[in-house]
Amino acid sequence: MSGTGSMLTRVGFKAITALTGALPRSWQYALARRVADIYYLADRCARENVKANLRCILGENASNAAVCNEARSVFRSFGMYICEFFGIRHFGHAFIDEHVIVHGRENLDAALAKGRGVIFCSAHYSNWELGAMVVARLGYPITAVVQSHADPRTNDLFVQQRVNAGVNVVATQHGAKGALRALRRNQTVALMGDRTTGGPVVPVLLFGKQALLPQGPWRIAQTTGAALLPTFVHRRFDDQFTLEIGSAIQTSNEGDLSERMVALAQAWTHCLEARLRTDPSQWAVFSRLYADPSLVKKVTENELGGARVVETGTGSEVE
Repeated sequence: MSGTGSMLTRVGFKAITALTGALPRSWQYALARRVADIYYLADRCARENVKANLRCILGENASNAAVCNEARSVFRSFGMYICEFFGIRHFGHAFIDEHVIVHGRENLDAALAKGRGVIFCSAHYSNWELGAMVVARLGYPITAVVQSHADPRTNDLFVQQRVNAGVNVVATQHGAKGALRALRRNQTVALMGDRTTGGPVVPVLLFGKQALLPQGPWRIAQTTGAALLPTFVHRRFDDQFTLEIGSAIQTSNEGDLSERMVALAQAWTHCLEARLRTDPSQWAVFSRLYADPSLVKKVTENELGGARVVETGTGSEVE
């Protein structure tokens, strides 16, 4: 992004912060939906990427109108997340206490009882930031590994919002070290599993097609013995939220590290599929998640079990 673009982004986020601090919640949501509609129409690349992802979820028989309707809802969901994230005055501790229900806290406590820490593995779904804030509000120390924004001052705005909510923040380039420190203290770590960041990847089947996920969550879990809990926040019909903390994923200890990472990633992917089937419109991934069909073959889950992750000078390849 150019310097001018970075400045405009920073100014835009500051404007959002000011508006969300001044407007009633209902007005914030209405404005967020209108801005999201403009974004949907203006950003053709993001729109087509979202539609391509949704097509894989909804199926080839879904009408174009149905896909477009869901895609527009994805943009609106993202707009509402932004206004919630920056509207800390309206969406702080009091909001969490009143509007968020937690399911599965017993899964977290059971995993922590084993003494090796916990990895919350989530996706860019609904208001994913709210999940870490809720965990912090419940009194559990949490470290979130997040991708940095290109502009440092824009990045500072995002980091400060998380810190204000009691979340310890570690950038992805230092993510492994930060996660290991927290896990050694038997604390919790929040990682995202549904979008690659340019590093090593693992292949999975997502709705029957090969997709590539970041390697980090599965490698850290396998090498530390930390419990990996599939965890998702979802918005209910009345703009209330549920944080669902799943039970620790159990996979076989057979095979080498690469095979065990793929098995764990695939097991988590099944949990993601269940969430997306319920409501795909809250999945805010604006890049194509699926591997280029011209470069990879359609594979079975058994074939994925023998996949090898190969790091290269430009990232990674899958064999």
